[in-house]
Amino acid sequence: MGTRIDIDGRSLAARMAEIRGADEAVLVIGRPVCPACQVTGAGLEALGDARPGLFMAFVEMWGPEDWRARGEDGWPEGVTVSPSAVPATVLMRRGEVVAKRFGAVPAHDLDRWMDEHFGPAANPLPEGITEAEQAVLNRTAARRAQHDAVKGR
Repeated sequence: MGTRIDIDGRSLAARMAEIRGADEAVLVIGRPVCPACQVTGAGLEALGDARPGLFMAFVEMWGPEDWRARGEDGWPEGVTVSPSAVPATVLMRRGEVVAKRFGAVPAHDLDRWMDEHFGPAANPLPEGITEAEQAVLNRTAARRAQHDAVKGR
């Protein structure tokens, strides 16, 4: 494929076989410069604690070549995403998309959303943001302020 779409250093196409084999999987698609994507990624560890056995993958779209590769072999069927619509969180059951949502939300909100599609978590997350999510919010405060200024908020 020649693209830099990576999940733990491996291409999405290389990982899709594992995703298709998982009873339940969450796939997050984001950009490395996106604060909202970083917050969502930070919450994945907590989701792993809440839902042992959940297969999790985070795809970082680095540049134009990654965006052009959407829809190629290995890309999940029915998942459309653009640079302005990240993070995108996709729930899959044995490789089939069961739900998707766009934008950042705390891990506990993702956990509640997963309840609707995968059933209750073994260790439900309490309301509030995790320490990892708070650390990202603190680290990205200046960048988020720039985004707000550009958007006129």
